[in-house]
Amino acid sequence: MLSLASDAPADEIKKAFRREIARYHPDKVQHLGPEFQEMAAGIAADLTEAYRVLMDPALRARYDDDMRAGPAAAPPSGARPYAERPGPPPQTPPPAPPPGAFADPAPPPPASARSTAGLDFVRRAALSKIREAIQDVLGSAEPFAAPGFDVALVTRPKKGLFRKSEDSVCVFIRFVAFVDGDAIRSVWGPASKPREPGASACAVLLIGPGLAPARDLGAAVTDLRRKARGAGPVIVPVDVRDWDALFPPETPESVRSLIQRLKDGKQ
Repeated sequence: MLSLASDAPADEIKKAFRREIARYHPDKVQHLGPEFQEMAAGIAADLTEAYRVLMDPALRARYDDDMRAGPAAAPPSGARPYAERPGPPPQTPPPAPPPGAFADPAPPPPASARSTAGLDFVRRAALSKIREAIQDVLGSAEPFAAPGFDVALVTRPKKGLFRKSEDSVCVFIRFVAFVDGDAIRSVWGPASKPREPGASACAVLLIGPGLAPARDLGAAVTDLRRKARGAGPVIVPVDVRDWDALFPPETPESVRSLIQRLKDGKQ
């Protein structure tokens, strides 16, 4: 959960806890729906429990023994780990940074180490909100089958009486645990192939609870476009915690409108 090596010292544990708990502070999610607030509270509780165990020498020693023993030694789901073993009082977790303050700088954790606590709930809640927004913003869109994506549709803009209608666009949506270069590479090929009749472009909303630095995401797209000689879908990374998105210049207006609807919270 804290994205740390098993031999991490106490100062690294404290820094990691501050970094992770700040992401789920109530002030950071108060503008989101109640299901996201509930999810954030659950993850914050799990993080606090992890910190409690790892900062207590006796509890950490037992935790390390259990990890070496394998999954059979793990406590049942929902149980409070190691609560029955007495030991010295655990250190009080450091307070989360106040809203607007920067937590200790740290590089994004590797994909294999990121917490999956509440991830399925986040996925279901995010996709539910997106489907509602699609109905509001892209009501005339037509779904189609696209293996490997959570949602795939083609927009069918209505023709204006005095202006030219927008072009149809294929829109793919995939939820990932963390939006990084590997996630972009995983969708590039599948999204480059399907093209519904009448669609002029393909856009991929790659959504997840956290984004890698913009420069890393941009480098991944640039490399893929170079290999494809400039061809390929438009990749739009989206952080579902606040619906912030990184829009390439060529992002279709219908996709921008969809994300704005989600940010407005009116869906």
